[in-house]
Amino acid sequence: MQTNKFNIEMKKGFGLIILCINYFFGFGQEEKRLQQPDIPGDIMLDLGFNSLMNNNELINTKIFPSRSFGIYYMAKRLLSDQFFFNPAIGLTFEKIGFADRANYQLNDLKIISWDTVGVGVLKRNRLAITYLEAPLEFRFYPKKTLNGEGFFVSFGGILGLKIGAKTKIKYKLGGVNLKEINAANFGLSDFRYGIVARVGFEKVNAFMKYYLSDVWRKAPIAQVTSSQFTFGINLTGF
Repeated sequence: MQTNKFNIEMKKGFGLIILCINYFFGFGQEEKRLQQPDIPGDIMLDLGFNSLMNNNELINTKIFPSRSFGIYYMAKRLLSDQFFFNPAIGLTFEKIGFADRANYQLNDLKIISWDTVGVGVLKRNRLAITYLEAPLEFRFYPKKTLNGEGFFVSFGGILGLKIGAKTKIKYKLGGVNLKEINAANFGLSDFRYGIVARVGFEKVNAFMKYYLSDVWRKAPIAQVTSSQFTFGINLTGF
């Protein structure tokens, strides 16, 4: 009898402890949820490829090494039950992969200039540029929505400020893998602007960006006037 009574009391004690834990932890989580600000908007990722336009074939690029990655915070502004204004701001990381052996290099006089990689087996030859960018888009939803749900098409503009650039050249010489990285301005334009269009369904869309401004303020080859075209897939809602 005493054993049964002890077991009953133990069960009551454990039950009380569990209730207390649930109460305090549950209360803490609720309090934490109340403290977290409700920020309207989404994180969106642009994953794509770059191509240089109007370069007169003087600077040859490869499409797959020329990748683009953008991460932005996007707000939603309801204009009607079919139209939204979606301003965003974030960082865009561009890579331009050169098909030839030319790139910006540090010469014997410690001056960075456009030259040919004359030695070794070339494995990677890229120019990487980082921009602070603000895409500004108007989205149209054929089906009426108040939360941006369903199929949509969008069109807008994009503004960018260059915040950094570097080259990366990897080659193999005498059985040894070598790497050369140089950071400089490279005569690139400090600002850029263009148009952006998207078509998609809720959190996934295909996009294209066409920059009307030149990539270079002072091109490595005098006759070159290159604008940039980017296309890819977007994921939204993280």
